[in-house]
Amino acid sequence: MDLHQFRRETRLWLEKNCPAGMRDRILHFEIAHQVYATDEGRLWTERMASQGWNTPLWPKEYGGAALTPERHQVLLEEMSRIKALPGITGLGTILIGPLLLELGSEDQKRRHLAPIARSEVVWCQGYSEPGAGSDLASLQTRAVPERDRFVINGQKIWTSSAMVADWMFALVRTDPLAPKHEGISFLLLDMHQSGVAVKPIRMISGASPFCETFFDDAIAHREDLVGELNQGWSVAKRLLQYERAGVDKGLESANHQSPL
Repeated sequence: MDLHQFRRETRLWLEKNCPAGMRDRILHFEIAHQVYATDEGRLWTERMASQGWNTPLWPKEYGGAALTPERHQVLLEEMSRIKALPGITGLGTILIGPLLLELGSEDQKRRHLAPIARSEVVWCQGYSEPGAGSDLASLQTRAVPERDRFVINGQKIWTSSAMVADWMFALVRTDPLAPKHEGISFLLLDMHQSGVAVKPIRMISGASPFCETFFDDAIAHREDLVGELNQGWSVAKRLLQYERAGVDKGLESANHQSPL
């Protein structure tokens, strides 16, 4: 199929399958989960997942469509033409998914990527702490290695969407005697466990996507260590590059004028 035919078929599919409620609207991150929890939102997510278009550049075995850059650009242009919202949004597709594709183990990719692509899980980021905001390397949340797991104690703050999250990717201190930029590891952990408590931070409006997250002997497993033990700072720096790329793509999409 040449690029012109792909454009025609993509345009027809989007026109037929994108619900009216998922077009021509502003999606603010504070209410994004509410929009996608509607009947039209769930339908749109499912339809896009069936095409692999929630994560169009990812390999097919992980829930993507393996589109070439040229076809991906066509998809973006045709979605922009009808002002369609993406099939899913959130940190799963923007940050942790791309990171696992590059640095994750095969087991991590198999367990986490397809559920992200199908929007079956919500992810949050555990970085900032009450005493480690701008100076993130000063974080004190501890993760003590014990055989095949880590036991986590501490607190994270400004955790966006933690109240609805299923999984967290977090920076934790695994060697308290090492210099502050060392001895940090990058872990994935299940938010649905007794050792995790979430407290929303209410803003003046009365609502907020931000939370405090508390760990009291929470557990992460060895197989959910991303990268090497005590080398999480380098993983975090790579994640930051994905975050910056995501912002740039968002600005480009907002300013893009699609061809007729």
